[in-house]
Amino acid sequence: MDNNDILNELGNQGAAFKELTNIKDGKAILSPAHLGKFLMYASLDQTILNSAAFELMPAPEKNLNRAGIVGRVLSNGYDEEGKTRELTEDEKKGLSFGANTLIAKKLKACAKIEDDDIEDNITGEALTNTLLQEMGRAIGENLELFAVFGDTTINKADDPLLCITDGWLKLAEHQIAAEDDFTLDNASQIENIFDAGIRKLSPRFRKRDKLIFYVPFEVEDAYRDVLKSRSTGLGDATQIGFAELKYKGITIKNANTLDDPEARELIGAGKVLLTQPENLAWGIRSNLSIEPERKAGMERTDYWFRIRGDADHYFRDGAVVTTIPNDILDSLNGIDTEDTGDGGEQSPIG
Repeated sequence: MDNNDILNELGNQGAAFKELTNIKDGKAILSPAHLGKFLMYASLDQTILNSAAFELMPAPEKNLNRAGIVGRVLSNGYDEEGKTRELTEDEKKGLSFGANTLIAKKLKACAKIEDDDIEDNITGEALTNTLLQEMGRAIGENLELFAVFGDTTINKADDPLLCITDGWLKLAEHQIAAEDDFTLDNASQIENIFDAGIRKLSPRFRKRDKLIFYVPFEVEDAYRDVLKSRSTGLGDATQIGFAELKYKGITIKNANTLDDPEARELIGAGKVLLTQPENLAWGIRSNLSIEPERKAGMERTDYWFRIRGDADHYFRDGAVVTTIPNDILDSLNGIDTEDTGDGGEQSPIG
């Protein structure tokens, strides 16, 4: 690029930046329209984040309000003589309220755009879309990791992102583990994971059509192998068509975040999450900022994204987390078909 071209491109970058943001209190805040687009790109490719409940946070804290009545509310309205009676105090149920709280934590990201890399097709609106799309996708991947694996007991030196907050896995009330709560000696016993999770879940949340098992690749692959080994049409369909998996009516999904090698090495295990997606909440402050920093000597512009966010459950007892040590996960690469039988015409998928 010659000097005139560089000046023109810098002018285009400036125009694109002004279109992206509103200046407020000296900060370049992403405009509402572009904030919506950014959040769409952030969650688009993330299996868990995309189906979880998003909360826009106008303030640093936001309560995840919940209300419910626990216990049996209907009682016999007649006494022994068949006359209308007054209910006892024990029979009267109160509406209980509670709330978990999202507390915004500061997160930062930086996108470097080299002058030599700016072509005619990355100007004006194209530059705006490129920034929102590419950074949105990249930040979204990290946001899901943050929301899933966050654990404040992790040392900052070991992982400066995951140590900031406690995420969905850490906050789930029900925690079980392979070997301690069920047997998982080989891949043929993979269904034990699902049975143990279902049994552990609070009965009022066992709505099978709404629940999802979020699993790492090894668990999904082992379950497909179990189904494939059965001499039924289901086995063929699962292998050839890569059909959506279910177990006893509950959907099973592999979430790439649960395959993250650094997180799994750090905690020494893989995780399975059973919950209703709408029970998972993640929030982002509405004042998401983006600011350019010109590095003239390096012939580039750095775009700084400043985000504040957090994650929690609406009902922490509405989730079960299963821990599977890495050595057991690594062993789920084969299947002893002698232990599975032919499966008959019955299937756990229905």
